[in-house]
Amino acid sequence: MNEEETKQILVEYLTDSGSAFAITEQGDQVFLSERLVTRMGVQPGDIFDAHVLLNYADKRDMIKYRAMRVKAATNIAPIFQDA
Repeated sequence: MNEEETKQILVEYLTDSGSAFAITEQGDQVFLSERLVTRMGVQPGDIFDAHVLLNYADKRDMIKYRAMRVKAATNIAPIFQDA
């Protein structure tokens, strides 16, 4: 039921606790854990191809997805090209 998808994301900001938030091309929010941010050296403005899952039910209304893995984007989506 919690099927993984790949979405291109643009990192908007890092939190004080070391996690990050990004948006998809469709404008949906994505949470990136502190562990993922640290391991990948995530910075605001970075664009990734992210493997995402729907977020936990109690958080999904605010933040639709959570990133499981990210890799540098190979083809930047037009909506993110001027970001």
